[in-house]
Order: sequence, then C-alpha cells, then structure tokens
Amino acid sequence: MRGKLRITMGKKIGAMIVAMAVILCAIALFVSYRTYKGRTTEFYTQLAHNAAATLASQLTPEELDHYYETLEMDERYYEIQAFIKDMVANNNVEYLYVVRPHDIGVTFLFDSDMETGENGDYTSGGYCALGTYVDLAGEFAENLDRLLDGEEVDPIVQKDPSYGWLMTAMAPVCYENGAMAGYVMADVSMNDVVQEQQHFLLYTGSLLAALTLGFTLVYLVIIRRSFIQPVEQLTQAALKYEGGEGNKVFRQVEIRNNQELKSLADAFRMMLVEINLNSMEQQELAVREQRLEGELQLARALNVSLLPKALPVHKGGYPFDVQGYLEQGQELACCFYDYFLMDGERLCVLIGEVPGHGTPEVIYTVMAQATIKSQIRSGQPLAAAMTAANQQLYEVGSGLSIQVLAGVLEWATGSFSYINAGLRSPLLMRSQEYYEWGRDVSYAPLGQSEHVLYRVEKLELRQGDRLLFHTMGLDEIQDRDGVPFAQEQLRITLNEKNNRLGDLDMQLRSLNAAAGAYAGRTASIGGYALMALEYRRRDKAQAHCALTPDAAGSTALTGFLRGQLEANGIQGRQMAQMMVLGDELFMLCRRRAPQDGRIMAECAMPPGEDLAILRFRGDFGGLSPLEQLEETTAEHAVAFIKMHCDRVLFEHTESVDSITVVKRLVLDTQKERGQFV
Repeated sequence: MRGKLRITMGKKIGAMIVAMAVILCAIALFVSYRTYKGRTTEFYTQLAHNAAATLASQLTPEELDHYYETLEMDERYYEIQAFIKDMVANNNVEYLYVVRPHDIGVTFLFDSDMETGENGDYTSGGYCALGTYVDLAGEFAENLDRLLDGEEVDPIVQKDPSYGWLMTAMAPVCYENGAMAGYVMADVSMNDVVQEQQHFLLYTGSLLAALTLGFTLVYLVIIRRSFIQPVEQLTQAALKYEGGEGNKVFRQVEIRNNQELKSLADAFRMMLVEINLNSMEQQELAVREQRLEGELQLARALNVSLLPKALPVHKGGYPFDVQGYLEQGQELACCFYDYFLMDGERLCVLIGEVPGHGTPEVIYTVMAQATIKSQIRSGQPLAAAMTAANQQLYEVGSGLSIQVLAGVLEWATGSFSYINAGLRSPLLMRSQEYYEWGRDVSYAPLGQSEHVLYRVEKLELRQGDRLLFHTMGLDEIQDRDGVPFAQEQLRITLNEKNNRLGDLDMQLRSLNAAAGAYAGRTASIGGYALMALEYRRRDKAQAHCALTPDAAGSTALTGFLRGQLEANGIQGRQMAQMMVLGDELFMLCRRRAPQDGRIMAECAMPPGEDLAILRFRGDFGGLSPLEQLEETTAEHAVAFIKMHCDRVLFEHTESVDSITVVKRLVLDTQKERGQFV
C-alpha cells in the first residue's frame, strides 16, 4: 500500500544524533566542572585546615578552660592574640578565631578581628571580644553535637550575608581523655573561587556546545548522503512495487556511496526474480498436493479396511474377550490388527506392521494381511501356513517385509499357539496378578528372507489370563531423554490397578493416553496397533469375574455364583446360604470401593474338600469392609458373615485389598452329598 510516512527515517536518525550529542555534551561539562571544582576546593580546604591546625598546636586545653571560666586576660593571652594576627597576615586566611561550644552556640575566646578598647584590653574591643556568645546557625548548628563531643568536623562552605562565601575549617583542642576544651576555626574567602568556577562553567559549556553543534551538522550531512538518501530511494521503489508490475523501479535505483546498501538493492532485484520463480513452483506444488491428497485418502480407506469385522453371535457367549486399538498418528499408519474364528472353536489373532509410512507400504500391508489369513484358513498347521505366507510375500515384496504375530486360541483347553515374526514378545498377566514379558523366539519378518522355517510357541491359559500384543510403532515413542515407552513404562502402565481389573477396551484406551503423555512434545507420534486377549473359560475348581460396584455388579455376581455352585453340584440350602453370603459380602465391599473402580470376585472349591472359598479383591481404602461400620444394616451383614463362615481374612497390599471367607459345606442328605461328589 502506498502512503506517506509521518516521521521519516532521516528525521528519526537526525533526532537521535542530536539527542546523543546533547547528552554527551552535558556529561562532558558535568564531569569537567566537577573535576575543576573539586581540585580548587581541595586546595583552599588544605589551606584553612593547616592554619587551624597550626594555631591549635600552640594552645593547651588548660589555657582555654582558664580564659573561658575567668574571662581575664594576661600576658599569655596577648601573646596568643598577636600570634593569631600574624598568621592571618601571612597565610591568606580571612579570619582566625578560637571558640568554646556549649548550649546551642559558642563563646569567643580569641579572634583575629578583636581590637583593644580604651582601657587597652580586648574585652571591650568589639563584637568578637573575649566572652562574646553567639548562637550557631546553618551547617554549624547541624554539627553542634559533634562539636560538643570534640570530634573532627569537615570544612563548611556557606554564604554569609556580610562576608560572602566563606570556607571554615575546624581543629579541636582536647585533653588526652578526649574532653573538648575549644575549637580553632579558620575562615578562607571563597568569593573569588566561586566566581572562577562559574566562569569555568560558562566558558566550557559554550565551547562544548559550539563543538557539538559543528560536529553534529557535519555528521548529519555525511549520514544523509551515504545512508538516508539511498534508503529513501529503496523505500520509494518498494512502495511503488505492486505485485511484480514495478520491477523497473528497482532497476532505476543507483547507489554509489554505500557498498552495503548497493548490495541490498542488488539483493532486492534478485529477490523479485526468485519471487516469480517461487510463484510458479507454488502452482506446481498445489497441483502435486491435490494428487497426493487423493492418494492419501485412498490409502487411509485401505488402512481402515484392515480392521476386523464383529464376531458372529454365539449362544452363551464366547469364553474369551478380544479387543484392538489402531492409532494412525501424524502419518499414514501401515499397521493392523485382526481376529476371526476357525473351525467353530478356535480363534485366530493377527497383529502386524510394515515399516514405512507411504502408500506402497499400505498397499503391501493389505496384501500381506490377506495372504496370511488365506494361508491360515487353508487348514495347514500354523507353522506351515506362516512359512508358506513368507515365501509368497518374499516373491512379490520388492524389498518390503511385514512384522507380524499370528496366534490360535483353543477354546476348550485354553491352549494358545503363536508365531512371532519380528515383533516384541507379548505381555502376559496370570489371574489378575501382574503383566510380565513373555519369553519366546522372534523370527525374521515375513517377506524378508525366503529361507525361514517358523516354529510355534505355546502358552496354557487359565481363566482371567490376559495377553497384550503391540506393533513396533509403540516402541518408537520416546521421552525427552530418548527412553522408549515400551522399555519399561508400558508394563508399569498395564500394571496399574484400573488397567488390570478393568475391561480390555478401557485398558487399551488408557494405554494409548499414557503413550501420548509420555511422548509429550518431543516428537510426533507415528502409527501403532494394540490388541488384548482375555481367556474367560470357567473352571469349576476356581473361577472369577470382574464386577462394577453397583446394582449391575450384584446381578452379575448372582449369576456367577449360581453357575459356579451348579458346576460343583451344590444345590438347595447350601446354595442359598452361599448366595446370601456372597451378596452380603459384596454389599459391604461396595461401600468402600470407588464408584469407577472394579471388584474382582473369585470362587474356589478345592476337589476332595468340603470347602467353599469366596474372595473379593479391589480398592477398599486399606480397611476391611467388615470394620468401622456406621449403619445397623451393615452390622447385621457382618454378624451373618461371621456366623456362617469358618474363617474371615483381610489382606492389604500396595496394589490391592482382598477379603476372603471360607465356609465348610455340610450336606444334609445323601442326595446332596452324591451331587457334590
């Protein structure tokens, strides 16, 4: 936009130079005046102080006390007075006198101005005769306390209405113990000195002002010709340039007196050329970005297609739970998780990642997933299927490979067989305890080498056991110190109480949030996949279930206990007692557990023993649910539990609280005993 600048750069620079010159001139004048004044004042101060000290050396404290108390003159008094007049005449001292400070003033003992009276003595000789008292004023009054104490007092310079400017130096006459007997004061006229100082200030100030004005004018002329005028030319050329239509304006700018500004003008001309080239490049880049955006949308659609479909409805539910989570991150994720059913009672799980973040990698991921699923569904053993998939992917991979873990869960037995091809070992949690790293053999990724024979690793899962799988994208997340999240923080996060006791979906989301917080702002998070598997098949000797501390949890507990008791042949009165016992104990635990927490219920019936063991684990605040009760209903529940149980045990650890009750089953009829056995 064209426009006129209210304050040009030339005016600003000129104002700055003038201001700097004035400041430097004022500083120079101040320093020189202070130096001159200090030296002249120091000379006269020394003169007055020497005169006062010389006279003080001729006096004794006893003499001054005598004259102060008697006010009588003797031969010695006249000798001292004559000595004072002689010093005044020969030492350029205006006045020399001896006084005795007391009260708020001084009494004169000797004075160079004293004259003899008609009777020939000094007592009647005028204003400052022996015994004359004068109140102190000005700076003398301010130093009265120091004078009374006999201390040294700095020379005082002040203007007297009658005598003009005077400097007074003072020398005390004291006893050896410090008691003051009087002061010798010497006055030196400062009228000529003050006048000389004023003349020095005037002449020096005028000279500095003239020199400053002259140098400022010369400097302004030089600055304007060598800097301000070239800058104004560049400014006007820049204001006239509109969208590249005024390139000729810059070609007309000629700068000769300043090499730096000449280089700047040449740089402006080159910049205009680069702007034109950059404009064309931006147009080409916009077209390219549109094409890449279309490819990216297609790749994302392919990535979403890798996610598994929901499992068909199964009567009575599945004896397992499987959940996955895909984080696409800041770039295109080339990872997936998948699960599907095989032969009615087998579950196959897949999780994998192709290194890289481009469209070819995503397409390869889709192809690799389809190849692996096809080989596994062909009916071959898992090792043979993975070996065949590896050979097939190697032939078409063009240097790409996929890190994948494939596993098969047998519903009936809990046997889990898997092959790890390039990923980290899965994390295993046994019976709601703690997650630990598994120990297995990690083979080469599929498609990396054709000469790989894969072998199966096996785990025997029991009810409540959990497995966590993740791709290598999670290992790439690091903190500010470069420590990977999966090195230790992954296991710590999984072993938090809510993650161990909560459902799988909540666990995976919590893990994803923890990974994002761990990375902070140190780097962008790439894509990764998570998958969790929990085995839930019930064992009649020992089974458990996770409950919410609410009415829904009570309903779930009733169904859980009924199924467990029926599986062990417990019916009738024994079942009723166990159902009531579990309900009352769960009610007490609910009172202590947080609303968003989880309570793990466990029911065990050891084979060959007439015992039923019921345990609830959760966060109970470190206190037994059977203690510190305030309601009558709760107290009745505690009494019922203690009356019908053979043993009650509460345990508190840093990770979880647990309360366990043991009840011995007494069967009333042969029929019940037979059913139980």
